Amino acid sequence: MDDKELVTDREDFLLLSSESEKVVDPKRRLPDFVFRRRFSRYYAIEYGYIYREEFGRLLSRIADILHDETVNYMTLDPNPADYYPKSDFYGLVRFRASTLAERYVAELNPKVGSSKLLAGANIGLFWGSSLQWGVIGDRISWETIVVGVPENVDIPKISDVRCMDVSFLSRYIKESVPCERSHRHDRFRIHEIAPR
Repeated sequence: MDDKELVTDREDFLLLSSESEKVVDPKRRLPDFVFRRRFSRYYAIEYGYIYREEFGRLLSRIADILHDETVNYMTLDPNPADYYPKSDFYGLVRFRASTLAERYVAELNPKVGSSKLLAGANIGLFWGSSLQWGVIGDRISWETIVVGVPENVDIPKISDVRCMDVSFLSRYIKESVPCERSHRHDRFRIHEIAPR
């Protein structure tokens, strides 16, 4: 485990938590619009990818395009502050962008990762130090990852991670979401998160 990746310092935690709120409203959940601003492109990805090496490579490529020095991951549910009393680190990881692709699985994978932070996370957020992009991963409502990026980032061209198209996403929601929650999805316009 790289001690510099897991955030253990309270001041660092507070600084990064504040920074994260420039990207996502921590009180909002999918299907509502969770980002603080509109991005040029939105992509939806099946949640299971969050555990894979390909997803770490995708984040690394986004960071490279947007010249991020660091890429952060923070749990939103459970609250990231709740981890500290049990584990001596917060529910927040800061990767150097230059080592993200190689360190992603080693740190976050639920089976082999040092922190296993993703194993207990229901909702989490990735963002780069440039604050030009954000990724919300929601395991409990849509079982989906939504990526917001600027125009110069085209995920299908830079990654082998499969993005959902509008028809696939619509089917995915109907099949994946229990009936009692499915009515909430009408509030989020599917075309906003489909690749262009």
